[in-house]
Amino acid sequence: MSKIPKIIHQIFFLGEAAIPEKYRRYHQTVLQHHPDWEHQFWDEARARKFMADNYSWFLPIFDAYPHKIQRFDAIRYFILHHYGGFYIDMDIECLKPLDDLLADFELVLSKLVCFSNAIMGSVPGHPLWLKVFDELQKRKDNSAQNTMPYYVGYSTGPIMLNHSVVVNKFHESPTVRICPGYIFEPGAPMELNGKIFKSQPTSETYTIHHMTTSWLPAKHQIIRVLFGMLLEPYWFFRSFFKGTV
Repeated sequence: MSKIPKIIHQIFFLGEAAIPEKYRRYHQTVLQHHPDWEHQFWDEARARKFMADNYSWFLPIFDAYPHKIQRFDAIRYFILHHYGGFYIDMDIECLKPLDDLLADFELVLSKLVCFSNAIMGSVPGHPLWLKVFDELQKRKDNSAQNTMPYYVGYSTGPIMLNHSVVVNKFHESPTVRICPGYIFEPGAPMELNGKIFKSQPTSETYTIHHMTTSWLPAKHQIIRVLFGMLLEPYWFFRSFFKGTV
């Protein structure tokens, strides 16, 4: 029997009725491949009540975040600490059940270049989340006036999570399963054996993260698309020669 409970948590603050069609299709693939798992859906009202009931000490920071995406980010860590299970972003499409990844692991993480917070599995009360809570408190202010995307990543997103994992050496624990990018997030740049390349789906791929980044402001969305187009030739050749570079 797995230590990680078979619970899937997904968040869309506007509520289930407001889920866009493309997200609804991805959500259905998660449900279809996990019929025997418990499914928990979180909207904004439920998320805030959960925080008020269980982590009221963090509520002033939670409410003061200037960007809604920071609350999306933060709540997932508290949910996993409290309930355990798997958190899965709404823009993730599921290809097959996650059951085979559980075994006796207490934490399952996706490793791109940094550790990703888009899909994570955990037992309730895992000590990683206490370190994350400490970092959330330290990083709540944008005193350096960083750009919005970097501030989000640094304060509540993957930059913060990666720091919490690596500094505290959770990635070295035998009870933690580190999944290379092609397991959950093929198509994204990933680091493996000291090399960075753009991974492709394989027979071992369980989910596809479509990375819609709908939380980004319009100007950053445009920059992301243009930058991605410029990088495509690089990633093509980098992936092609990954065995020799």
